[in-house]
Amino acid sequence: MKIAFVFYWSRASEILPNWRDGLRAAIELIGKDHQVEWFLDEKVPDPKEKWDFILFWGDSYCPFFDKLGYYSCRKGICLSTLPDNYHNLEKIDVVYCESQVVYEAVRQRGVHAIKAFGTDTDFFIPDETVKKDIEFFYPATFSPWKRQSTIAYLGNKLLCVGTVQPDGNYELEECQKNGVQIEIGYFPVEKIRQYYRRAKHVIIPAVHGSERTALEAMSMNIIPIITSENRKTFSYVEELCRELIFPPREFILKNYSHKVYAQNLLKGING
Repeated sequence: MKIAFVFYWSRASEILPNWRDGLRAAIELIGKDHQVEWFLDEKVPDPKEKWDFILFWGDSYCPFFDKLGYYSCRKGICLSTLPDNYHNLEKIDVVYCESQVVYEAVRQRGVHAIKAFGTDTDFFIPDETVKKDIEFFYPATFSPWKRQSTIAYLGNKLLCVGTVQPDGNYELEECQKNGVQIEIGYFPVEKIRQYYRRAKHVIIPAVHGSERTALEAMSMNIIPIITSENRKTFSYVEELCRELIFPPREFILKNYSHKVYAQNLLKGING
């Protein structure tokens, strides 16, 4: 089977070397049995080629979404947005949803949906020999919706790691004023994994998003602290509590590993 995987984002090739998430791991796993071609940044597949499936990461507002009509093959999208701003999803053969909240919202629109998300459980592995010397850890870009300012009171007990968005200076300044430990920039994913291993707690104050952070933390046997208004991300902890699978890594291995992610993607790819 010939599959085009489209990561339509202007900085995709820049970020990819430090990107070790479940989607990448799942696509690499699928690529062992199928022919997968990657299209990064704003490159797109040639519509004249014979593709069996186009798999696109993004949302229905992305410019590439409007180009999907040029392809005669089956198409799927891994949604990256909240359930209150979807439109035109009926153009897609299968919509992959990151959480139960998104899955139910898409199904209500009468669109074929499959719950599919995960983290790279072969990479995000805890190491109990590492000293736990970071009280609170939050890896995220500084921006208003990530809301680092709401946890800045934790002071030097908190480590915040990430880039600064054009609108994120207030979040950064509040952390600086309160003595938060800060590291700015893109970092090798190995360094981020080591921070997880050293962290006692992972805290996610974002009003939405940071779902990858939540799954990575749980894969590292840390139950993340998440605001309940972050519907999509908070749902993972709700599922953990309902299923009573502990430690949390066991829950991730059963439900949200990259291997389970690949299996669920293939359900839609194979029709």
